[in-house]
Amino acid sequence: MYGGELIYQTKDKYGSIEVVDHQQAIRSLHFGNKTQQSAMLLANPYVLIHKYAQAMLLPTCFIKLKNVLILGLGAGSLVKHLYNYFPDVNIVAVELREKVIELASEYFLLPDTDDRFSLFNQSASEWLLNHESTTKYDLIIVDMFLTSESAKDICIDPKDHIAIIHNLLSENGIATFNHLGNNVYSYSSYHDISSAFSHNLFSIDIESTNTILLASRGLIRSECSREYLDNLEKDYVLPYTNYFNKLIRV
Repeated sequence: MYGGELIYQTKDKYGSIEVVDHQQAIRSLHFGNKTQQSAMLLANPYVLIHKYAQAMLLPTCFIKLKNVLILGLGAGSLVKHLYNYFPDVNIVAVELREKVIELASEYFLLPDTDDRFSLFNQSASEWLLNHESTTKYDLIIVDMFLTSESAKDICIDPKDHIAIIHNLLSENGIATFNHLGNNVYSYSSYHDISSAFSHNLFSIDIESTNTILLASRGLIRSECSREYLDNLEKDYVLPYTNYFNKLIRV
């Protein structure tokens, strides 16, 4: 079912969790079905190989990051990439499932927490409602999924907390949301996000399976030179040009 060798399996109250190796090249995290919740290139654990994850970091070509908030850890792919390629960035991650955190550390090389990386084992809702810091985030990534008893992927969106997310962003901060599906208007938080961000919204279609929604407090650049994007691609190992060209105003 997983397309590779099952090397570890466990479960918690939310369902099963599996770690799978594929031809000793890629390691993936699953929640009871064939969908890869996260994946890691064993030869280079810091490179993002899922296209949706790459697209969620497109805002790094628009804004200089200082603080990043990630709601939904998975195996920690985004944390690892940011921690390795953006050494001046402070990262806060929030993950509901303790077992997922344990596996991210044991099997996916999640960095230890330190003065640059903080990790909270809470629901995103609980964290957002009880957040008391004055920190403003330049990038907030919302990437939260569970799996139903019928093995169907369920996107957990922060519909009731969009105003909080908006207020946590810095003046030119951007929030990115991972939506399962190719119709951004079917995302249950779409109207709340559109209202909070004054329609300053953009989307990126990921092979008609995922849609990345970008919501910005400031203006997003409509043009970037090829030289500028090429230099960023070399520095951060991300295909910026590809996703910049797919960016559509919603």
